[in-house]
Amino acid sequence: MPTAYRQPPPPDVAWTSLCRRTPIVAALIATAAVLITALTWQVTSGVSPMDIAVLDWMIAHRGEALTDIATVITDLGDTLSMTILAVLAVGWFVLRRDLPVATLVAITSLGAGVLVWVIKRLVGRHRPPETSRLVFEPSLSYPSGHTLGSTVVVGIVAIVLVPQITKHWLRSAANVLAAAFPLAVGCSRVYLGVHWTTDVLAGWIIGLVWLVLCVTAFTRGWRAPE
Repeated sequence: MPTAYRQPPPPDVAWTSLCRRTPIVAALIATAAVLITALTWQVTSGVSPMDIAVLDWMIAHRGEALTDIATVITDLGDTLSMTILAVLAVGWFVLRRDLPVATLVAITSLGAGVLVWVIKRLVGRHRPPETSRLVFEPSLSYPSGHTLGSTVVVGIVAIVLVPQITKHWLRSAANVLAAAFPLAVGCSRVYLGVHWTTDVLAGWIIGLVWLVLCVTAFTRGWRAPE
């Protein structure tokens, strides 16, 4: 008798169980939508007192060592660095002939760039005054592209790679690093005076929502074997 056809098992990626729970996903997206709407309304109404207070605090606490650290972190989170990371991850999975995961990483990463480009032009917010900036940035401010990009790219790379780490301590360390890096990038942008706090908050929230949407579509689109 012919052997019944069996599909390969679904790829082992993180967040799979979370993204299969429709009520939780819906609640997360709804909450994020409210927060993003509130932030966007705030930035289109002007600079908030929180924006000014946080930037003033950062400026007051600047130092040579902190500036060097912030510059390195912000460079590691820029478009070039995140593009290299995404390309390496896609190439790794292509070499392993895991095209579904390679496609997931590629689409998620490219989508982040599109989101930044579109939202910046829709909102049209200007950056903090040039006198506050420690690095040159010519583009618009909202949302923070470094923050959104690092949240998405580092996030999706961690989501597809961390489950493959066998050692528990190393997997835990990778998860902590993947969460801490986008946080550090966002803080570095405010410290360097090139973004308001609300720009960074929007970058984190929009990036996380995009990650959830992409992983949800991926896990639901993959039909598990019966």
